[in-house]
Amino acid sequence: MDLATGAQILSSFAVFLLAVFAFFQVAEARAARIAQDSPQILVDVNYSQRTMINIVVRNIGRGAAKEIQFDFSAPIESSGGQVISDMPYFKEGIAFLAPNTEIATVWDSYASTVEALKEKGLRNGITVTARYKDLRGKPYSTEWTLNPLVLEGSGYADYREFEDQVRALEKISEDLEGIKEALGSRRGARETARPPVGSDEADRDGDSDFR
Repeated sequence: MDLATGAQILSSFAVFLLAVFAFFQVAEARAARIAQDSPQILVDVNYSQRTMINIVVRNIGRGAAKEIQFDFSAPIESSGGQVISDMPYFKEGIAFLAPNTEIATVWDSYASTVEALKEKGLRNGITVTARYKDLRGKPYSTEWTLNPLVLEGSGYADYREFEDQVRALEKISEDLEGIKEALGSRRGARETARPPVGSDEADRDGDSDFR
């Protein structure tokens, strides 16, 4: 093999390596783009509504999700006897959920939920498995645990009760302020309607009062 032939072979091999490298770079970039645009269905407990807690289904991904189905390790029930996990969108599924959108429903009060989970021996919470597809039909599956017991002992319930008491006191204060303003307005109206001292009408009123 002469030098020219060897150089040609090396050049061809280098071109091949560059082509392989470019292929993998493109494939990796495409995979990253698909991952960024993929849906991700989250099932979580929302504790922001005072003493009541909600179950929230949210698409936290950047892509839309379709054909969403749910499986529960145990029924989710309220203290009123309503089976939350039998609601239509849980039992029959959700046809479509756009990115950054959510569906929420009230579960129960925090205290009632904690008590019910303890009575049923569900100290590790209830597991929800969400199965869904992206718009290209690629399947996904995510698993979440709903367990309000993790906040037990954190002072959450006590804090919420204290917050409710504060709001009640603020409402009473606002009502008292309103009553005070109303009384002040009535007093001002009476003083405005009273005739000036020394006027004929005031003298007549005085004479009438004297008689």
